[in-house]
Amino acid sequence: MMRRSELGGMSFQRGWWRVGRSRRGRAVLAVACGVAGIGLGSLLALATRHPVAANSASLQPGQPRPAPLTRQSAPPFTLVDQNGATVSLAAQRGRVVLLTFMDPVCTALCPVMGRDIAAVEQKLPRGIRPELLVVSVAPGRTKADVEHFLSSNLASTSWLSGWHWLLGPNAASLQLTWLHWHIEVDPTPTDINHDELLDVIDPHGYLRVTFPAPLPVDDVVSAITTVART
Repeated sequence: MMRRSELGGMSFQRGWWRVGRSRRGRAVLAVACGVAGIGLGSLLALATRHPVAANSASLQPGQPRPAPLTRQSAPPFTLVDQNGATVSLAAQRGRVVLLTFMDPVCTALCPVMGRDIAAVEQKLPRGIRPELLVVSVAPGRTKADVEHFLSSNLASTSWLSGWHWLLGPNAASLQLTWLHWHIEVDPTPTDINHDELLDVIDPHGYLRVTFPAPLPVDDVVSAITTVART
């Protein structure tokens, strides 16, 4: 499920979408969508996980913003991936990072997000190869769970090399990362409800844009290309 915030307060001006994101004091930001006339289901929304006075004070619903892809400091984390390697967000400086939060045994939107990410990667221009980091929303998942997810949902395609599915090192570390990124995780008896979003982080470590699942693939490709070149 896609949550983290309700989308509303949308206005359109010369190829730019604006989205109101009010929960937890998030600022309202703007993003270049690259395609005029995009539908609500393909909406791009910049996300701010912690309040930034300069942005929240100057941006009001319906007010045009002159600059695209506003920079927001990305909350740091250090976790352990499916192979037991330590991975930190800070170590990815110099590369575009795609960050998402998924459960490898999910059968709802996580497979959709996984396939959409593969589609995005395949359409990126030559020379632009972002690092994919997937943070688990389910403590206790294993490398075998990740491998089963890939074989079940990405049999006809695959992610580019360099991805990491961050499974630990423990539940507390994962939960702290969810908290810092304002990811809501609600376990149920049969599933785990959680925010299903893709964050794009620039080579300088700034969060630039967030997309809800299912991804508007062409718009994501355009945004990543812009972030990589600016």
